[in-house]
Amino acid sequence: MIMKNPDVEFCGYSIPHPSETVMNLRIQTWDNVSVFDVLRKGLSDLADLCDVVEDKFSASRDDFNTQQAQKQ
Repeated sequence: MIMKNPDVEFCGYSIPHPSETVMNLRIQTWDNVSVFDVLRKGLSDLADLCDVVEDKFSASRDDFNTQQAQKQ
């Protein structure tokens, strides 16, 4: 989500070790663009995407359950 922002030049992450609860995140923006604003927008966009996925999943699950109930 962050990399789709036109103000972002580079975005990457690394996880130093699987047993650690640490993630390194690097966001490189063009001049005069706040990294914090880019991160906030990326997280907000990701949350919106998750809401859409959850809504579609719930609707499909409900349709499936209704179809299964009608078969019985």
